[in-house]
Amino acid sequence: MSLILTLGFAAGAQAAATTPDQALRGTTEQIQKLIKDNYKTYRADLPTFYKAVDDVVVPRFDVPYITQLVLATHYKAASPEQRTRFAAAFKNMLVRAYGNAMLDNYASIQIEWLPVRVDGDKALVNTSMSSGAGQKYAIGFRVRKVNDDWKVFDIAVENISLITNFRTQLSAEIKKTSLDDVIRRMETDDFTKAAPGAN
Repeated sequence: MSLILTLGFAAGAQAAATTPDQALRGTTEQIQKLIKDNYKTYRADLPTFYKAVDDVVVPRFDVPYITQLVLATHYKAASPEQRTRFAAAFKNMLVRAYGNAMLDNYASIQIEWLPVRVDGDKALVNTSMSSGAGQKYAIGFRVRKVNDDWKVFDIAVENISLITNFRTQLSAEIKKTSLDDVIRRMETDDFTKAAPGAN
């Protein structure tokens, strides 16, 4: 799974490209080169690496839209402050979680870029990813056009939506406690621990 998440966050930001796959492909190579050139530095100083991931990767993702998708029915009830805090905490949680996977797997990823399916302002960029061990995964990036640029709003791993998985997990946690508690735990990197009252 860590190898899959590596690719998921290797679809970072670069200048607007003509096609969705160009937007993703160019930055995949950019991320891998950055890690290759700075591997020892990043290993010794993870905050510096996370900052690089934040700068290069995050702008390619439609974080406000992802926030709506993940919070789902909780989004309307959330205050503007809660939405802002959740978006920032969710983004930082992903940067931390996937950053380590990127360091571990950047050199072993082999990606085959498959034909893109475009439907107006949305598209599906399909890829086949393989590792050095020979494992293959079907990865699909769902993107939409925002301000004339392509932004990722979901990643399907073997046809399973990561956003749907996050939404299910977070909704269960919010029901157990509260949105404020979930946000606090995400902000303090404590989200992986069971919520109070959980078995």
